[in-house]
Amino acid sequence: MSSLRFAILGKSQLAAQRCQAIARHAGAQIVSTWAPDDVANFTEDNWREAFDPARIDAVILALPPHLAATASLWALGAGIHVLSELPGGLSVEDIINLRRAERDSDAILKFGCSLRYHESVRAAVDLVRAEPYGKLLTARAVYGHAGFPSADAEQQGILIGHGIHMLDLLHLFCGPFESVKAMAPDEPGSGSNLFAIMKAGSGALAQLHASATSWRQTFRLELGYEEGYVWLDGHLPGLEAYGPEMLIHAPLSRDRDGTPRPNPAESVSEFTRIDFADQELAEFIDALAGRGSICHGTSHHAFDAMNIAQRICAATETWA
Repeated sequence: MSSLRFAILGKSQLAAQRCQAIARHAGAQIVSTWAPDDVANFTEDNWREAFDPARIDAVILALPPHLAATASLWALGAGIHVLSELPGGLSVEDIINLRRAERDSDAILKFGCSLRYHESVRAAVDLVRAEPYGKLLTARAVYGHAGFPSADAEQQGILIGHGIHMLDLLHLFCGPFESVKAMAPDEPGSGSNLFAIMKAGSGALAQLHASATSWRQTFRLELGYEEGYVWLDGHLPGLEAYGPEMLIHAPLSRDRDGTPRPNPAESVSEFTRIDFADQELAEFIDALAGRGSICHGTSHHAFDAMNIAQRICAATETWA
């Protein structure tokens, strides 16, 4: 197979790491780049030029959601494969339209669910599949940034602009959510903090705090099972200052009478390798070459994340 030709539209820290992964991959190369301001002023002729299948095979999108949705539709219509950062659109309707375009195209659509590829997350998935922890009962998640991580996040609110990545992880471990309640500050236009409580079809309860006023930047996901717990604490870049990246887990310990003992002996692992972009790119290229399928970041995953995000926003109450 000849080298895959990539175009890059937009700019972000995650996109920079994806570009580095392309540079390291023997079967891929970057042939064109477009700045966000240029894309914002694209005409129909510009879109056709950017997504000329004679010049490129695939595109990586790091654009504001409204532009990302438009760019994805143009690319899929031209038969160009797409890797778009979450959320990939402004609404559930955007994602539905992208799923329809994906169905009608020969091209592959993938979303950048980057947290799924972090070493700690992959290890946690393997652990809960292999260890006899039993049924998942609770999930408690905090994703807090010191200020809004981008202008897009400030405009969209911290949940859709940042916390949607944690919602994607909650779907990974909990499965689809059936009901939701949420609370936010009552200042008009405030999108800097939000609390949500969700119930999955399995019966598991999940809590999320998404924040732009977390001066000690925090990434934490605490999974409570019938027979133990698994915690994810911190992650390496991506965004700066969320490390170290740790996996903490413990099986339940019982006394002679079978009563659970508090504070069981923990196993703690620290992860130092930053390879999520390489893992993500390898899966994408394998899918394009017909050697595999998209496991993480499907349009269904993007729909699930956006759907629950919009339901949280719709369910948000203010203080009585």
